[in-house]
Amino acid sequence: MDKLSQLKDIKPIVEVPDSSLYILLAIVGFILSLIAIGLYKYFTRIKKTKTSTPKQLALKRLKNLNYTKTKEVVYSFSVDGSLFLDEKNRDQFDAIEKELEQYKYKKDVEPLSNEIMTKIKEFIKGLR
Repeated sequence: MDKLSQLKDIKPIVEVPDSSLYILLAIVGFILSLIAIGLYKYFTRIKKTKTSTPKQLALKRLKNLNYTKTKEVVYSFSVDGSLFLDEKNRDQFDAIEKELEQYKYKKDVEPLSNEIMTKIKEFIKGLR
C-alpha cells in the first residue's frame, strides 16, 4: 500500500458536458425543414405549370358568350366551336353556321333570334 499512497497523478472523476442529443435534434430538424421546403416548392410548381389547353379555353369562352353582342357571338362561335367538331356534331355546327352567315360581313346587324340562340346554347351544352 505504500506505493499507492505515493501515486499523486490520479484525478477525481469529472463530469463531461454532453450536448450530442441537442446536436442530433438540430440536424434532424434541419433535414426535415429542407424536405418540407422541397415538397412545398414541388407542389406549388405543379399548380403553376398546369395551364389550360386551347380547347379548354375555347369551351370557357363559348360558355361565357354575351348574346347581346351579335357580331362577337357569331365570330366567337365560328372560331371556338370549330375546335369541337367531330362526326356527331358536324351537321349541327354547319347548320348553325349557315344561319349565322347573315350576321357576318356587315357593319350593322340585328340581334340574334331566339331560335338561333337556343341552337347555339344546345350545341355548347353538348360539348366536352
